[in-house]
Amino acid sequence: MPSSLGDVLATLKLRPVKPALFLGRQLPAPANHILGGHISAQALLAASHTAPGRAPHSVHTYFLRPGDSRLPVEFAVTDLQEGRTFSARRVTARQEGEILLEAMSSFKSPDTGPTQVTYQPPFPQVPQPESLPRVPPHFAESEQVGEGQWASLRWFERRVVDAEQLPPARSRIWWRPDGAVPEDPVLTATLVAYLSAVTLTEPAYTARGSLSASAQRDHSVWFHAPAVLSDWLLYEQSSPSSAGSLALASGTMFNRSGDLVCTVRQEMYFPPPR
Repeated sequence: MPSSLGDVLATLKLRPVKPALFLGRQLPAPANHILGGHISAQALLAASHTAPGRAPHSVHTYFLRPGDSRLPVEFAVTDLQEGRTFSARRVTARQEGEILLEAMSSFKSPDTGPTQVTYQPPFPQVPQPESLPRVPPHFAESEQVGEGQWASLRWFERRVVDAEQLPPARSRIWWRPDGAVPEDPVLTATLVAYLSAVTLTEPAYTARGSLSASAQRDHSVWFHAPAVLSDWLLYEQSSPSSAGSLALASGTMFNRSGDLVCTVRQEMYFPPPR
């Protein structure tokens, strides 16, 4: 199936409407529902445009309505803090007057001085991606999927290292963009946030033992080091808990060099059958 990386990058060029207000085009999806990872990435990008010179270090998103992927989305940015080190922004995504998403983002100026303390989890010992077979970018993809139906999921490639079937359904995957990406730290963080939401649904489905209807409720990312998108990244994922209709998924992502890129948490809602 052809890569949609070019289309995804085009949708990440938001159109300024006026200061702190941007318009973003969406990508095709089943039932015309907007993909959570895509719209949350656009929200992070909108916030970053109002905090130049500072890199995102965390973003916390609530998904409120599915929206319509055939229509553009308006992103309104509110300046909550502009300090010496941190900038905080709230982004409200609207479509035809209805709020689809609320996101809080924090941006930080580069560290200076000798007081930095660095530690992280050890890098897992796993097979290299070149030794693993190619698989579809997402479990929703298959040869039977209609052309363009999942265009928002065809911008990356991946290799599966391993996956457990029983809770917490731990899995490890290598991934990288399916093509060249401009060297821009904000765009890099945006794509990492995008991918981190897309594949993190899988351990929750696996742990619960079904592919029933679901919705992302919230998603959080803490950025630790710049991702190297010209190479493969390793993403460890699991679903550590499920209570009733809610399931939590978590992940950590590493550059191939071993540097920890980000920590991720996501909660999914599985409504009862109607």
